[in-house]
Order: sequence, then C-alpha cells, then structure tokens
Amino acid sequence: MEEYKYHKNFKKNVMFSKEKCQFCGSEIDCLEGTYFDNPEIKSVCVSCFKRKKAEVLIPEFIKNKIKKDLNQEIEELKYTPPVPWIQYNDWQVCCDDFCIFIGEWKKEDFIREALDYDPIEFFKSLLNEYTLSLVDDINILWNDIGNNTAAFVFECAKCNRKIVVCQSY
Repeated sequence: MEEYKYHKNFKKNVMFSKEKCQFCGSEIDCLEGTYFDNPEIKSVCVSCFKRKKAEVLIPEFIKNKIKKDLNQEIEELKYTPPVPWIQYNDWQVCCDDFCIFIGEWKKEDFIREALDYDPIEFFKSLLNEYTLSLVDDINILWNDIGNNTAAFVFECAKCNRKIVVCQSY
C-alpha cells in the first residue's frame, strides 16, 4: 500500500470516486475531486496523483501556521490524498510541521483511546483551539459525533500530540 508522510492508512481514510480518472480513464482507486479544493479536479486515480497530475490546494492560512521555510512540506502536502472535509481544509500543524491525518474517529474510538479517563474530557482535551472556542456545551458536541459532526484526528510526528478538528454538516 502507498504511504504518505502526512496521511496514515489513506485507503481507509479518503473518499473514492465512482467516476473514472479524468487523466487516464482508470476506474481503480480514484480519489474524489471535491476534496482537492480545485473545481477542475473531478476524479484522479492514485497512480496519476502519484505522478503529480493533480494537487490539493493548500490555503494560505494553513501555510502561515508554519514559521520555517516550508517549500518541501507544502510540496509534500500538495501530493497527499485529501481529507474528506465537510467544510474546508483545516490541516493541523504542530511543532512547526504539518500533522499526520490518522482518520475520522467515532465516539467508540475516543472511548477506547481514553483508557481509564473520562472519554468526554479526553475528547475535549484533544480539540483544536478554534473548535474549542466555539463549544458552549461539550456534551452536545460529543453526542453529535457520527451524526452531523465528524471528528478528524491528526497526530504530530514530533511530539505525538493528537489534535481533533470537528466539522458539521
């Protein structure tokens, strides 16, 4: 299976398209173009994506989260399969590098990972600052995971910190 620096187990965590690849006509492992943030991309197979026939557009506000020269990191992220965002690309940054997307978690995942801790408090401790600033009642957000809210989980490759971004339909 293909490996990407910023995307763990991508075949489990991406949205595949039923449309043929717009570049080669393949019907195998075509990534859904919606998540590339580029209206010209409808569907691209993993092979063409690997050959850089298409790239994910990285918003400036995400690039601005990194302080060092990030040309190599941006290049890597542009050719990383996109997260199936509900609202917009909100790739997380920690330790001055992009985090690894590890997947969308359900409540059961947070319960399992919390071990002996309160799973709701554990979930709250992982929320990114912006999401946390919007939360009036953590229990309402918790109860909505898997219904109208997706919890996208990232992990820092340097410090192993997990960060959760919630987006709702």
